[in-house]
Amino acid sequence: MTEQGRILNEKKEFHGFIFDVVSRKIKTPDGLTVERQVVLHGNAVAFIAPVPVDNQIKFALGTEYRAGLNQERTSFPAGLINPGEDPKTAALRETREEIGLQYRDAQEIFCISTSEGFTNEATHLMLLTDLQGKTDKNFDPSEFVKTVFFSFEELEEKILSKKITTAPGIIGYQWMKMHPEVLEKL
Repeated sequence: MTEQGRILNEKKEFHGFIFDVVSRKIKTPDGLTVERQVVLHGNAVAFIAPVPVDNQIKFALGTEYRAGLNQERTSFPAGLINPGEDPKTAALRETREEIGLQYRDAQEIFCISTSEGFTNEATHLMLLTDLQGKTDKNFDPSEFVKTVFFSFEELEEKILSKKITTAPGIIGYQWMKMHPEVLEKL
């Protein structure tokens, strides 16, 4: 088990719609006393959604505007976990909302922390299974996601040519490459 630091003092610096910023004085496990600003952000899900298209499996990805980069990015669809939801429930809900597909099950592949030096956010990468059919998309008021479908080979080309650069996209691709037996079952 990893050791935690001891928070000696914490002051809220900013409260936003989806995150807060706090200043902390922390006694680290190795005895240092440090001061850090930390972004407190809710956890999220990203998901691999296999879809049969023209007698082959393709994967649903979303192209969405991302404010932090001020541009669109293509990746596996993702969204925040609502209060009271577990990652599986959130992934199944986000799939309906963002790509208009209904799946029966979701299995966690990884829990990813991409910027643990300044945020507590974790993204649960999920594999969706048992496609039930289409449903209406239901975007949040401030989002719009364009759904695109790529074969594994097309996904690989997009990643290797640096057209997909997100952590969930790259990690999901690497996981599928390491586990071809899972792709064969789809």
